[in-house]
Amino acid sequence: MLVPVLVAAIIVLGVIVSYLYYFAPRLNPLNKADNLLQTDRIDEAIVEYRKVLEKKPFDISVLTRLADLYLKQNKIDQAVQYLEKITEANRYGAEAEKIDIFKLLAKLYLKRGEKDRAFSRYYEILKEYPSDIESLFHTGFIALGQEAFDVAFRNLEMLTRLGERNFKTLFGAGIAALQNQRTTEAVVLFKDALSMEPHSDITNIAMVFALNRKRDYKTSANYAKMVIENSEDETAIFIAKRLLAFIYIEAKKASLAVKIFEELKNYCITNSLDEELNAVLYDVGFACLLDDKTEHTYEYWSQLYQQDRNFRNIQDLLTRLRKEMDERGGSKFESSQSVLSEIDGWKKNPFPENFIWNICGLKSSDEFDIQSIISSGKTPSGREKKNSGEQQDSGESGGPLESLELIYKLDSETFRSVVYRLCEKLGLVIDEILTTYRENDGVDFMAHSKDTKSKTLVWVRRWKGTNIGEIPLRNFAQAINDSKAKQGYFITTTDLSDAGEKALPNLSKVTVIYPDEVVKLTKGLL
Repeated sequence: MLVPVLVAAIIVLGVIVSYLYYFAPRLNPLNKADNLLQTDRIDEAIVEYRKVLEKKPFDISVLTRLADLYLKQNKIDQAVQYLEKITEANRYGAEAEKIDIFKLLAKLYLKRGEKDRAFSRYYEILKEYPSDIESLFHTGFIALGQEAFDVAFRNLEMLTRLGERNFKTLFGAGIAALQNQRTTEAVVLFKDALSMEPHSDITNIAMVFALNRKRDYKTSANYAKMVIENSEDETAIFIAKRLLAFIYIEAKKASLAVKIFEELKNYCITNSLDEELNAVLYDVGFACLLDDKTEHTYEYWSQLYQQDRNFRNIQDLLTRLRKEMDERGGSKFESSQSVLSEIDGWKKNPFPENFIWNICGLKSSDEFDIQSIISSGKTPSGREKKNSGEQQDSGESGGPLESLELIYKLDSETFRSVVYRLCEKLGLVIDEILTTYRENDGVDFMAHSKDTKSKTLVWVRRWKGTNIGEIPLRNFAQAINDSKAKQGYFITTTDLSDAGEKALPNLSKVTVIYPDEVVKLTKGLL
């Protein structure tokens, strides 16, 4: 009786052992998947790994393997799906380190053309790893493409300080600096970029614009000549020659400017560049006026009138010039109605606003709300975006106090960007960013009025819980005098104290922009 029992026990034990050590591992989906991969049966392995996720949906090891397998098959959407599950679980380890997952996701987003989501991931990385080269590079250039010049400059300039001093980074940082009114930094960065690629047309031309802003006409002329003498691009040569002509105008060398404009005129005729020819005829007419060649001016403007009667104000100019020539025998006729009174307007904007930015090739064709990502640190979900849009469409907005609170919450870079646009509404053009004692307190600018061209000092203060007293206002008035500015705007998010209000009438150059005005000016900017 004992023998049959022992035999049965041995058989049962054998079955159990066989199952545990032979059949069970083979039936385990995870093991089956691993075995299938050994024979390169990827699709079957994926099926088994997905079975594991049915019981353990956030198994990081399996999610990582699935993402990797889909990438090998170039199935980006599926890979992204599993990588996003890892970030949703917020659990990382040796097989899936957070920075690696975020970088991989960002690269895949870029492949899918989702720059906003890529920017969000790289921006998140920089919060923990502020010196990560890859993240600085992509956030810098994505921000630059979205015209967030302050963010772009900060990240790209950081790259250059970390040793990433290649041409692309230096040029990108230079453009960001130029657009961010950091002219001195732009000159240095363009110079470094040109040390690597000295015959880069766009960099030389950008350098000319930067140096002209600093009124260094002698040096800017040399960079313009570099393009003229070495470039093989006809468009670049045309731009450089026109720049050089205006440099000579600013340097009070009208005869040299006339010579350049006449060369351009002949070039346009030879190459049938009718639109460019009109602009050159207009330019050379003014240059001849400055060179005391009124008859030549009339000749060139007559040619322009015959080609395009509606070109700017050419009909009015030609009529007035003919009258002056008849009345004064061709000599200068100094009056408010003289064509000479139009010269300052002609010299003011020889090129369209943001000319360099529009031709540098760094502007993105895909736009997204980068500031919302910077403020929140993540990409808004579809629902959040929809709600935001609904609120904007309805025209709803918070009151003055709520608007001021939004200003207080802005990071320093975003705050500076908002202030740029606020100054534009005041009719100011920012020329230079000045060093501010405490960056979080506000920002200081040197600017000029669009209308009067008068030099203007701007202090912006977002103080909270304290009023502006007499001492800050008198310090500001002294700073206006020290900088030889004609006027100053003190923009504040808090009211003036009684002492400040009493002192203000005696500070003739100081204009205070009060909190309620700030709220109105920032409407649509926050």
